[in-house]
Amino acid sequence: MLVHGRKFDIRAYAMLTSVNGTLKGYMYRDCYFRTSSKQFDLSNLASRFIHLTNDAVQVNSEDYGKFENGNKMSINDFQRYLD
Repeated sequence: MLVHGRKFDIRAYAMLTSVNGTLKGYMYRDCYFRTSSKQFDLSNLASRFIHLTNDAVQVNSEDYGKFENGNKMSINDFQRYLD
């Protein structure tokens, strides 16, 4: 699946605790989606800006922030995209 023809990953936060042998899991309901700066293209496997969504990589792209602020989408933005 691509978002607007670009790769993405999902960042969500969870925590697992164990107290006296009892496991409990907690999940933060909000998450965000990191997007790449360039359109997906299998013929260019060497381009980090196409295939990696890492902030440390994307911040060096000339198109960083062109599509989403900081190459990030909220869960609401993603839902609007799906709709």
